[in-house]
Amino acid sequence: MNLRKGMSMDDLISIVLPIYNGEKYMKQSIDSVINQTYANWELLIVDDGSTDNTAAIAREYAEKDNRIKYYKNPQNMRLPKTLNRGFSLATGDYLTWTSDDNYYYPTALEKMYTTLVRQNAEFVFASCDVIDDLGRVVECIMVSDRARKLIVGSNPVGACFLYSRKVYEVVGEYDPEMTLVEDIDYWQRICIQFEPVCLGEKLYAYRWHDSALTSTMRKDMFNKTLEKMLLKNRPGFGNLDWESQYYYYRGLYNCRKNSGDKENPYIAKYFLYKTIYFVRYRVSNKIRRTLQSLQ
Repeated sequence: MNLRKGMSMDDLISIVLPIYNGEKYMKQSIDSVINQTYANWELLIVDDGSTDNTAAIAREYAEKDNRIKYYKNPQNMRLPKTLNRGFSLATGDYLTWTSDDNYYYPTALEKMYTTLVRQNAEFVFASCDVIDDLGRVVECIMVSDRARKLIVGSNPVGACFLYSRKVYEVVGEYDPEMTLVEDIDYWQRICIQFEPVCLGEKLYAYRWHDSALTSTMRKDMFNKTLEKMLLKNRPGFGNLDWESQYYYYRGLYNCRKNSGDKENPYIAKYFLYKTIYFVRYRVSNKIRRTLQSLQ
């Protein structure tokens, strides 16, 4: 990629890699950072108390490349606090984090960085492939430029993103009370303050494990925390149009539905805005397409 006149790759990108017993896939994740076309980065591996070979692998990489740094938590702190420790140590102008079982495509950092600079933006996210345990692509997550509307009730960001230090200074740390939805909570808090930019190109491989949210207890905790998060952040979005109201109440409705609750306090408003959404968006689009075909 040729940078436009006046642009450079002097800005440092800090990548935090929180990890817990990640020996199986972590080499692929770290190698994908090393192989980036954007070379001015630092990788901060923060070990949350691993008991496998994670520490040895991380130290080996750190000894070979001074851009890689390894830190180990004194005890298991869980993901939000581990991320917060990593970012408190980061020195970059731009920030992101990745997972030990996922990996970047070679131009990911360069393309996200140049997008932010060219558009004078603070937060960008990109599409990604979803892979299975064997590394086979099973589907893809395509981001939408309607993220500002979707974000009030769902997670349109995905797993490949980059934001400026200004975002970190304004939004602050990841919330330890939002474990399991700490990323979605952070994206909401960013979008309340900043306009997101979407990259349709797939720049990342996200590994889906069948066991990711399979336990009943984990699913229940996820849905309860997600509902708490949606209610907490709602005032920050101010007045919502009918479409955003639909996404918001759909998110709340699904939290209760997926928890198996027989009584759902959001059902009336969900179906109200769902009807409005269908009539005003779906039907109007169909009529417009029909009229265009007759011209």
